[in-house]
Amino acid sequence: MSDKAPADDDRTGDSRADDLAGVETAERRLRDAALHGDVAALDELLADDLIFVDQTGQFLSKEDDLAMHRTGALKLGALRFSDYRLRLLSPGVVLVVLRADASGRAAGEPFDAALRFSRVWRFEAGRWRVASAHSTFIA
Repeated sequence: MSDKAPADDDRTGDSRADDLAGVETAERRLRDAALHGDVAALDELLADDLIFVDQTGQFLSKEDDLAMHRTGALKLGALRFSDYRLRLLSPGVVLVVLRADASGRAAGEPFDAALRFSRVWRFEAGRWRVASAHSTFIA
C-alpha cells in the first residue's frame, strides 16, 4: 500500500504524518466549534453525507447535527477530549477514537456525560471533514 494520495486529491502534504497532524488540528477545531455552537465552522468540518449514530442509537445527518446547535437544542458548557487513538486507514482517511467529557443542556435538560466517540475523517475539497461518527456512553 502506498502512502501517496490519489492524483485527484489536491493536498500538498500527503504523508502519513501530515494526515494524522491534519486530523489532530481538525479535532481541535471541531471541539471548539461544538463548544461554542459555531455552526459555520461545524458546517465546514462535517461532510455533507455525514452519518452520525448518537449514544441513543439514532441516526443523525449533517443537517440534524447543525440544527441542534443552530436552534440551541444542544448547548455545551464544557467539552474535553482525551484518550485519543488515531489510525490512518488509507491516504486521506483517518479513524479517531477518543473520550469526550461533556456537560451542558440538551433539549432544555442539564446533562453531564462521559462518552466514547469514533470518527472517520476524510480529506475532501482541500480540507478534513467528518464522514462518519458514533458515540456511546462510558459506564
